Amino acid sequence: MLSKLIFKRALEAVAHIADHTPPWDGILNTARDLIGADSGTLIMMDGQGGLLGLNQVGLDKEAITAYAEHYHKLDLLAEAASKVSPGIWLDSNELFPASSLRRTEFYTDYQRKHGHEQSLALVLEQNPLRRTGLSFQRSTVLEGAKSKLLDGDVAIYIQSLQAALARRNASMASQLKTVEDTFTALGEASCLVAPSGVVLRYSPLAGQLLDHPRGLCIRQGHMWHPAQPVRALLSKRLIDTINTGIPSRVTVALARGETLRLDITVAGPQFRMSDEPLNFIRLRRLSAMAELDVLELVAIFGITMAEAKVLAGLASGLTPAEFAMQHGVSESTVRKQVASLKTKMNCSRAVELVKLALLSQR
Repeated sequence: MLSKLIFKRALEAVAHIADHTPPWDGILNTARDLIGADSGTLIMMDGQGGLLGLNQVGLDKEAITAYAEHYHKLDLLAEAASKVSPGIWLDSNELFPASSLRRTEFYTDYQRKHGHEQSLALVLEQNPLRRTGLSFQRSTVLEGAKSKLLDGDVAIYIQSLQAALARRNASMASQLKTVEDTFTALGEASCLVAPSGVVLRYSPLAGQLLDHPRGLCIRQGHMWHPAQPVRALLSKRLIDTINTGIPSRVTVALARGETLRLDITVAGPQFRMSDEPLNFIRLRRLSAMAELDVLELVAIFGITMAEAKVLAGLASGLTPAEFAMQHGVSESTVRKQVASLKTKMNCSRAVELVKLALLSQR
């Protein structure tokens, strides 16, 4: 009777994976109880084994921090999981002889310290950019554990879990596609990037913008730039945005007179699998050569059409004398219009007029 109640609770928890913010601790707790383990983990890694996200239950804070900061890189089961297909169970007791396992740093300094004698892992997702898995840790060894996970209530539960995750992934992809299409229509692009710089998804236009041979690009799955100061700044902004929750910005040079602006914010939960830290980046190509929209300047600043044309000329780099010559008006008239612009736009210098005009259309 108790086993059926545990099974029912596990299925009920799985049903909430479609929620805006799924209760991952509840999902892991009920899964752990059903499997018959002491602790449970939902882990996500990038294609190079870097940690993307980690949810753990049944472990103290010290164990969770130690694993996240160091021991995930030494986890032999996580390495073995990178070589199998989704839906495959792994049993550390079957994969590794006890004599060799106990000579590893992972066992002697982590597993033994926290009472782990057996780990069972299920691969949920496997692709070049990300792999996701569940693992359960036991303080005692259960012989033939893997065979017990392949049928009965556990098998039904895993099927339900995989179906729920597939639906969540489909929903995430659909919402991202809507955002990407909207940005593309505006001539802008977007991508999802981990604090480590791993690019998990990017729109087609982002793929074009991030393909600069001597500038910002995607290299081995990471956002990369040949200039070390730019790489350092980008890395700092990605990490700071996650840590503080405050949006940030990075601008990098493209061709002559052009830059690429990256507006960085924390990705919403609807774009993440779990509590993984993930940045949403909006990319825009800006050009100093682009002509300002005169009608917009009129509407935004309440200036005349003639004044708007002078403002656009200043923003394009013309002096009042050059503008007067090109448009067949006196320089005195142009300077009076510049003075009027300063009053209407509450600026004291021509350079402030230009900055304000450029900002108004970015």
